[in-house]
Amino acid sequence: MLKISRRLVGLLVATCVLAVAPLVPAAAAPLFGPLTAGVDCYSNGIQHNRGAFACDAYASGGTGLYSYTWSAGLNADIMQNAGSSVYGGCTLGRTGRVNLVVTDSSGASVAVVGRWYCSSDAS
Repeated sequence: MLKISRRLVGLLVATCVLAVAPLVPAAAAPLFGPLTAGVDCYSNGIQHNRGAFACDAYASGGTGLYSYTWSAGLNADIMQNAGSSVYGGCTLGRTGRVNLVVTDSSGASVAVVGRWYCSSDAS
């Protein structure tokens, strides 16, 4: 009869575990770092007897494609949403604000705020 020591069995088990470990999938990690986003907003002159603005979003990192969810903040009304850009009206002589949430295809999201001074000059 073949006698196997406990030490040999432990070594055999440890070797099998190490051999299988790379086959276990790790949690999906972003290929290009964590999701980050920002927004650039600017005054766009006067339209319809009030101030106008435009905002452009940018995102990087995360996983896959991005979706953009905009909402009007202080002294701003969003009139047109074009995905990563919005256009609208703002109160002249006031600071306007829009809120943006960018979500990647894995469900990670980041919130940012865009601000600008609403003037009659296009900048």
